[in-house]
Amino acid sequence: MTLIPRTLKAAALLSLVVVVGAGAQERKLTEADVRKVMPVLRAEAGMVAAASQTASEATTGLSGDPLDFFRSRTRINLPETAKYQPQCSLAASAARPVAIFTFGRSIDCYNRTWRDWARTTKRGPDEKLQAPAMAESCNAEGLQTKNYLEGVREALEKRNWVVEAWGDVDRYLASADGSVNIGLHPYNVYDRAESVHTQPLMAIESEQAREKALAACSLMPSGPILVLRPGGGSTGMGPGDLGAALKKAGLTEQEYDDLKTALLLARMDAEQGGMLEALEAAAGGDPALRQTLVVRRANVDLYRKLASELDPILDKLVPRQ
Repeated sequence: MTLIPRTLKAAALLSLVVVVGAGAQERKLTEADVRKVMPVLRAEAGMVAAASQTASEATTGLSGDPLDFFRSRTRINLPETAKYQPQCSLAASAARPVAIFTFGRSIDCYNRTWRDWARTTKRGPDEKLQAPAMAESCNAEGLQTKNYLEGVREALEKRNWVVEAWGDVDRYLASADGSVNIGLHPYNVYDRAESVHTQPLMAIESEQAREKALAACSLMPSGPILVLRPGGGSTGMGPGDLGAALKKAGLTEQEYDDLKTALLLARMDAEQGGMLEALEAAAGGDPALRQTLVVRRANVDLYRKLASELDPILDKLVPRQ
């Protein structure tokens, strides 16, 4: 189901389609229809509000525990070996919400060599960067870390996390509803030893807040970390919740969409009389358009009767401009 358009401009376009002859789409409303659909409208309005709040929170810092932010969106079911780091997580969330977990391991020789090379190598437009020399023992340690993260991935998949990308560098999973993403990194990329080119904390604009986060996160174990971040599908209310509201109301998705469209159109007709005047002028002697006019006028009368109850809900779905 597609969420209703968020602006009156979009709704006006819908009204124009009906004006020019799509009279077959008209639905005559009854008070029983409106009473039946109102709980579902409230449910969808809640989805819209939650999505707006999540979008705002996902791009601004948090003042509370970041883990609570993610727990309010989905079940956070992680392997027992993942230990939450509240101080680093809160400080790092000055840019956007993150919850960081460690595994009590130290950075291995392979990943430490690459990290230090990235931090200390001078970069210029004409330079040819040469990869660092790597001892066999370092390669072996790097393989151990890679295998360890493979084990973490398997444990997460058993807990219903879904792999989105999995390679030697990019390792990402998502919750089943898409509301939360997991990033798995072979070492603590939030440590101040990380290159400024790849340091996530560089996104914090305030120098004081950034330094606070660097100090807190550099105290964590230097080895692999797991990072929770907001996912693209975060709404705070999933399609299943809206489906439950539809089922309780005894409505199909199509019936709900028809009733919602009729209500929004009735509100527009009530507030913008020119729409009905245009339809009156276009109808002439056309029986179908004349019937459409009768239906829409009746719907306007019903809307006005129930406007005090409907407007607070409809305003959340299609805010007035």
